[in-house]
Amino acid sequence: MEALTISSRSGSVAWFVQDDWKVTPQVTFHYGLRWDSDQPRWEKNNRQSSFNREAINPVCGCAGVVTFSGRNGLSKFAHERDWNNFGPRAGVSWRATEKTVIRAGAAILYTPLYSLEVGRFFNLGFSKQGDFVSPDNGLTPAFLLSAGFPAIGAPSEADLTPGFGAVPIGASPRVAVDFLEPGRFDNGYLETFSFSVQRQLPGNAVLELAYVGNLGHKLAGAQPRSINQVPPQLMGPGNAQVRRPFPQFSDVLIYNAPIGNSNYHGMNVRFEKRYSHGLQVHANYTWSKLIDDVRAQVEIGGNPDFINFYDRRADRGLANNHVSHRFIASGVGDIPVGRGRAVRLSHPLLDAVAGGWSLAVIAELRSGVPYGVVENVNRTNAFSQGNRPNVVGKPDLPSDRSRNAYLAEWFNVQAFAAAPDFTFGNAGRSVGIGPGAVAIDASVLKSFQIYENHRLQFRAEMLNLPNHPNFANPNTARGRADFGRITGLAPGNASRIIQLALRYSF
Repeated sequence: MEALTISSRSGSVAWFVQDDWKVTPQVTFHYGLRWDSDQPRWEKNNRQSSFNREAINPVCGCAGVVTFSGRNGLSKFAHERDWNNFGPRAGVSWRATEKTVIRAGAAILYTPLYSLEVGRFFNLGFSKQGDFVSPDNGLTPAFLLSAGFPAIGAPSEADLTPGFGAVPIGASPRVAVDFLEPGRFDNGYLETFSFSVQRQLPGNAVLELAYVGNLGHKLAGAQPRSINQVPPQLMGPGNAQVRRPFPQFSDVLIYNAPIGNSNYHGMNVRFEKRYSHGLQVHANYTWSKLIDDVRAQVEIGGNPDFINFYDRRADRGLANNHVSHRFIASGVGDIPVGRGRAVRLSHPLLDAVAGGWSLAVIAELRSGVPYGVVENVNRTNAFSQGNRPNVVGKPDLPSDRSRNAYLAEWFNVQAFAAAPDFTFGNAGRSVGIGPGAVAIDASVLKSFQIYENHRLQFRAEMLNLPNHPNFANPNTARGRADFGRITGLAPGNASRIIQLALRYSF
């Protein structure tokens, strides 16, 4: 089979209208409407595969057939287009007093159609590949190397039939299917709303108190979802492959399934002092809660989802990006010593050494992120994407312990036990919160006037000034020797770094 190039395509188009209506000098309305439409994925030469759940496969006499875009009367697109993505938005601002402004707003926003890059998938029939699985979820090997590697045939145009990739029930499958759900495939959308009160303070400063809400629907998770898991009523010992919904395939994965939901509510307090009298300050505190039932593309926590295909409620919990408390502050201040500052130095040499220094600080303090507990060995024999244990006690441990005690056992490992074989555990997606984090960076700088527009600036920068270790979440695979222990630092955490620099500008 000659090498083929997969040239996948997709696109998007959008339009919007927006207007402001100043009802009175104190009240202004803002309103608008946006329409979004993403073009479904297609491939320039119709080298794109999909899947029909209901069609009867001629090889096994069971449901599930690989289909091919642009062939046998099918559209060249992976799925139908979503045409009704109308996103209204409205807001109002009211200058209640000379120094107080109240704002409120709401909008519907649509997310991109695909949360994952899908250019390199969905090419069954146009590539040489094989997928081999154990018939009982790992207890028996898929094949023995002593017998040689199973043959992988190179497909041809003649192979692109309803029986493509399938094997009779009871035979070892050799193909895993990945696809985008054909038919209606909706964009995810967000219902967002906010209310804020902003007050001007003395000293060129502003204080703002705000509430922000964000409800997500039809969100596409970052992890593909298997629909070839053994139904709960059929779970048990023995050959589980024949009990799968599509036993003719090793796995059947939906990408970007629009099934997710999220729920965010937060209070935000912001303080800003614009630069004056040698000082500038920005500070922000957020108190919030984020719940969802699918994983996001980028996350800082560790809650696995899609454990049980048939129980979506078990995947609902604190999101992996949930942070209850977060405080961020930055400031730049001139040390009030030197020429043009509060404390003047008369001697030029003394002023050159001790005068004109400035200090800058950036700090973040936040609470921890959630984690969930999983089984190190999946004994469901259901081809699930994992399993959780049973909760048999209280996971929390006393809070007055030493750091070493926390690192050795962040939570009570005895509170979890293995679920009986061929069953799913009752532990929730999120069972605890990991360590918080503190990050403080500082810099000291001084500018020297050489002549006219020529300046030399000295900078001393200190990253992780307090040399504070920020620890990662504990290990959460029950059955491992390090279960419940913290054995590493959070990503990006490093020991204190001090660097010196000179900058010449002209």
